[in-house]
Amino acid sequence: MPQPYDVKNFFKYLGYPGGDQPYWSKDLRTLSVYCRGDAANLAALLEPTPFEPADDRFVVQIADFGNATPGAFYDSGIVIPVRYKGTTAVTYFFEFEDQPWSVAFGREVWGYPKQYAEIELTDDEDGARGTVTRAGSQIFRIAMSAREGHSSDAWSDMRLYPHLQVHALPEANGPGFKTFEIISRDTSKDFVLRHKSFGPAEVDLSPALSVNGVELELVEVLGGEYSVGDYACTVENGISTVIDDLLADPAAQDTRAAATP
Repeated sequence: MPQPYDVKNFFKYLGYPGGDQPYWSKDLRTLSVYCRGDAANLAALLEPTPFEPADDRFVVQIADFGNATPGAFYDSGIVIPVRYKGTTAVTYFFEFEDQPWSVAFGREVWGYPKQYAEIELTDDEDGARGTVTRAGSQIFRIAMSAREGHSSDAWSDMRLYPHLQVHALPEANGPGFKTFEIISRDTSKDFVLRHKSFGPAEVDLSPALSVNGVELELVEVLGGEYSVGDYACTVENGISTVIDDLLADPAAQDTRAAATP
């Protein structure tokens, strides 16, 4: 072992980059279906987290990061608007990806609740459709038909950034957590939109979308949008910011709060 040992060298073994490394994905394809849920149901789902719901709407998404510089992967999940200590944002509450390294990267570095699944996303002139499955069981399916005259009016006021996630590391030899941080990320400032279309949409959710015995409820499908654009996770905007540390002593929390804009 080299002396002194550089711990950053361990990322070569883990197979993914550190949280301060920028990356890009040109021609990112994203299918988003906007839904109305039940406010009480969303509050019950969020109960185990430090967040509270900020809206009764949520988004079901599938994205193709096939040109991502660290490696190709698909991403999918359920995005819920939340509030935390006066900050209004969204959290990826359920999230699935199709590459083991990308699941570990997003989960361990930034706290996204990623799990492995098989993901498909296809598109043509009539719209787009996608499915998320695991071990032969469908987790969810979404589809959108591109139609002239349709718009995003039913969800244009929703804020989809920043992302607030819980970056938590359990203790190796105890019942609690060694790290429990709230992190914020906002890559939207560097995204370059190339194309977007709107239309009526369909959603099929399964009981796999549940936490602590509470299953995500769908009340209404508002519509969908399909976009293509260039994604960037830059040092300026894509690297996470720790906005709170629930395990820090009070003096450290006061210092962090004073430094947070």
